[in-house]
Amino acid sequence: MPPLKNKPLVKRFRSPESMADYAAGLFARLLRRKKTGAFLAALSGGRTPAALFGALAGLKLDWARVHFFMADERLVPPDSPFSNFGQARELLFSKIPIPAANLHPPGVRQPAQAAKAYEKEITKLAGPSGALDLVFLGLGSDGHTASLFPGARTLSERKRLVVPAKAPPGVRPAARITLTFKALNAAGAAVLLAAGPDKKDLFARTAAGDKALPAARVRPAGGLYLLFSEK
Repeated sequence: MPPLKNKPLVKRFRSPESMADYAAGLFARLLRRKKTGAFLAALSGGRTPAALFGALAGLKLDWARVHFFMADERLVPPDSPFSNFGQARELLFSKIPIPAANLHPPGVRQPAQAAKAYEKEITKLAGPSGALDLVFLGLGSDGHTASLFPGARTLSERKRLVVPAKAPPGVRPAARITLTFKALNAAGAAVLLAAGPDKKDLFARTAAGDKALPAARVRPAGGLYLLFSEK
């Protein structure tokens, strides 16, 4: 069932694997629903997406139509253990028949240059609005999503699709780029995944629309799926 355009669809699962299977099935349905043209998706890194990558890798889809971007990225080489793209490459891209030209890792540059170049890369395929078809997101322990952290200036960005971001003190690597709310809320759909008892209250606040949490400010016009695994 698709979410209402003005209200998220909230679903809870017993395990990360069942949540990942649902999210992967949603990806497949949306891809098939878009009959022609490229399907533009953005991925996030972290523990929770790992199961999703495995579930996606098991699907037989028209991968030649899919282009993958990253919702955010640490400015490290793709072979770094801190690279979101590197994680996706290991767990997903290396296991599916997708053209290399359909994978869009951010370049390792100075943050401002990297953000500007990545925005240009997105708009080449998505047009000036930067509207992707589907974005997968996670939920941080402080309520952040992508690299949109509480209290950061990036939260108030209204014009740019991609901006430099800096992680909170003590979190490394600090230098990153991230999609903005402008980009996330232009998407055809967004799927936010969270798992574990330590995220239960944060997830409930996100679902309730607590604007103190950056994750709760993701409300794409095309629909939002909020998925939570108890484990």
